[in-house]
Amino acid sequence: MKSTKVIHWILVCLLFSFSTISVVLGAEKTTHSWGYEGDNNPSQWGRLSAEYETCAMGLFQSPIHLTPSNLIRQDGKIETHYQPTPLVINNNGHTIQINYEPGSYAMINGKKYELKQFHFHTPSEHSLNGKKSDMELHLVHQNEKGNIAVIGVFIEAGKANSTVTTIWNHLSETEGIQEVKEQIINASDFIANNASYFHYQGSLTTPPCSENVIWNVMREPLEASRQQIDQFMKLYPMNARPIQEHNNRLVELIINQSS
Repeated sequence: MKSTKVIHWILVCLLFSFSTISVVLGAEKTTHSWGYEGDNNPSQWGRLSAEYETCAMGLFQSPIHLTPSNLIRQDGKIETHYQPTPLVINNNGHTIQINYEPGSYAMINGKKYELKQFHFHTPSEHSLNGKKSDMELHLVHQNEKGNIAVIGVFIEAGKANSTVTTIWNHLSETEGIQEVKEQIINASDFIANNASYFHYQGSLTTPPCSENVIWNVMREPLEASRQQIDQFMKLYPMNARPIQEHNNRLVELIINQSS
């Protein structure tokens, strides 16, 4: 009986690994249908497939509540080394995702992670001081060992964002990938180096909800206009996973002297 359970968990782990790579690299579809409402809403993700079991059984799931009362450190930092890339928009049925060319990376607490893609959620998935923002941007990275690190940025209504404008100008209601090669964007427009951020260990916020994801959520928000936010919401009125149990995780607020 024990050997059977061991084999089962080995197979599950292999499925998690494959699914995680697919999500990070921007696969258009996952194996099983999931969503944010109806019968396949987040409360049901863990029951849809064996490869999604971590969504229900995981102890270090994301997103979570964040608060400045967390442990404060001053010995960490994020440095982004993002290059311009041709605009490739993937409307994957769950969000608007921008796939990134190889060669751009972030140094997160001294470790190198290559930028693979970024995408958007509304409202924000994480909350700060019990309050959610209008949207949240996730810049998804992966290192040579396959480990994932995400930089999260809150988005609040304010001034229009020029990079968001460029992307939104090419949005389509039709699912699929659009290559706008004549249009160049740069993810460095979204994030300031050496900004203060919350650092913790969590998971992907979409199936398969794989854990051991290093989260780095910027303390200061990005601005986008109300019109830009509403334009996204016409396609995806709500695509945020609910807040998950904290389970006494260590969450650090890394404050840099320059921020």
